[in-house]
Amino acid sequence: MAERKNILIIRGESTHNKFSHNNDEAGLLIQSKLEVSKYAGQLEVTTSLHYPDNPALVEKADLIIISSDGGTRHALYDKEDPTKHMKHLDGVLKKTGAGLIVIHWATDAPSPAFGKLQPENAAMMMDWIGAVYYWVQKGKDPKSSWTWKYPVLEMTVNQEHPISNGVPETFQLQDEYYFNFFTDADGRNPGSDRVTFLHSAHAPSHRDDMANKENWRDQACYWAFTRENGGRSVAMTSAHMYHTWANPHFFQSFTNSVFWTLNLEIPDDGVEIATPTVAELLSLGDTEIYKMARHFK
Repeated sequence: MAERKNILIIRGESTHNKFSHNNDEAGLLIQSKLEVSKYAGQLEVTTSLHYPDNPALVEKADLIIISSDGGTRHALYDKEDPTKHMKHLDGVLKKTGAGLIVIHWATDAPSPAFGKLQPENAAMMMDWIGAVYYWVQKGKDPKSSWTWKYPVLEMTVNQEHPISNGVPETFQLQDEYYFNFFTDADGRNPGSDRVTFLHSAHAPSHRDDMANKENWRDQACYWAFTRENGGRSVAMTSAHMYHTWANPHFFQSFTNSVFWTLNLEIPDDGVEIATPTVAELLSLGDTEIYKMARHFK
């Protein structure tokens, strides 16, 4: 029998409201779905609220999943030394080639102030996932990411990648999205040529272009990245909304991502783990489904 794969889920605090940024509950949900699946015998799943006090949990992991806010609320932030946990995880990823999945605002790098990049941490995040979230309050910086709250967008799915096994060519998803991560190769992030777009949406680069559709372009909401040492990473700007986890096409992509980052074969029809029900979501914490939720089941 093959050796079990170790998965570590690092959860940040749930911060926004009962229906979004449910970082704590989302991490527990992922753990639960993996542990009751047909693959449970292949996986050893551990979860930690904040970065583990025991470094061995990180060092033995074959896959690390991070669901948290960014900035000073990032699960990898340390008040005394903002680079402490980032440097430890960076060393582990370089040494072991472990898989990495980064969810929503965790694509930000830990920093001592909201809307400011911590240079060392930003560089490490770019090495890990091929990009880093960057938001400035004035919103006029062309290098800035920006947020589009709760539209229903059509995702175009990259059918050539195994993470898309069992996922249709397109599907609709309502979420809060971050855009302007990937520009041309000489842009602020390494460029879209460095990553593989998995879910793409046609959207403006900046909020000022909302009414000018001629300036819209295809942008990644979910992508894959192979690091320099061959380690596999997946990141997404979706999954702000708690109900996103009940969307079967998003969840199929996510479970496939778990297998891909672990270097496990993905079945042609996708990894067989049941999509969470709304009842399962609401059984965790003091949570709600957004009252105007669309396209989540």
